[in-house]
Amino acid sequence: MIIDAHTHRYPDEIIADPASFAHRTGEDSWLRMVTPKNRPSLQGWSNRKTMLADMDAAGIDQCILLGWYWENHQTCVEANNWYRQWIQEDPDRFIAFLSLRPGISNLSEYLACAREDGFQGIGESHPWAQGFSMQDKEWMVAMEFACSNGWPVNFHVTDPNGREYPGKVHTPMGDFLWLANELPDLKIILAHAGALYALENYIPDNFYFDLAACPLLYPQDVYQKLIDCVGTERILWGTDYPLRIYPATTNKPDFLTFLTQFKNSITIEDAHLDNLLGNNVLKLIR
Repeated sequence: MIIDAHTHRYPDEIIADPASFAHRTGEDSWLRMVTPKNRPSLQGWSNRKTMLADMDAAGIDQCILLGWYWENHQTCVEANNWYRQWIQEDPDRFIAFLSLRPGISNLSEYLACAREDGFQGIGESHPWAQGFSMQDKEWMVAMEFACSNGWPVNFHVTDPNGREYPGKVHTPMGDFLWLANELPDLKIILAHAGALYALENYIPDNFYFDLAACPLLYPQDVYQKLIDCVGTERILWGTDYPLRIYPATTNKPDFLTFLTQFKNSITIEDAHLDNLLGNNVLKLIR
């Protein structure tokens, strides 16, 4: 089974007019990221029909629909309502994580209801862009819930030495290390290969790494290097679909290009490849 561990999705009305959505919800940072001024946008857009067709073309069985790091808790609730509908519509194809920010009323009850509705994790989260502290008491209620219920939490990780892009906000590694130490049973997924932190540093046992957007960020030899450093049990293949991660060669987002490049860039036994492409995700959410 092949599972993309890191994708996003939006309703048709937002795809048609992202600016109106951003102005209505006050999500100006999101708008600057998806429709930057004075440079081409890397954001692709994909509705249900197109996304499923792209998944089928690449042999992708399921995708994790990650939430966004919305600045307003009301937007988190709205986005979670989209995902609730979509996992009911296509339960065999999509796995949903919650968008979350402090401010949601009756948070513990909200999380419990989300679990009952089929959500299986939290993220993509970015406290520094969302405007709260990792140690925020309300946020830690959510982290403790995730820990107790076996939910992974996916965090955006920014490489301080990496390329600049609209909306780039740094993510101090010390905060992730603090959380890992505070809740050693919490399954922490550091997106975008965790800024390659693992290549030169000790990592806690509860750190995992997804490879979303890596073709935009790093040369393809980093995949083997990361495997050599942390093994094959804690790496999750993911694309960041519908981001256009090969803008020089493709006009539309897809899954197959990165899947093919990834397979061709590593030397690994088939059983270990199966872990990277899906089994590791299944172990995290089940």
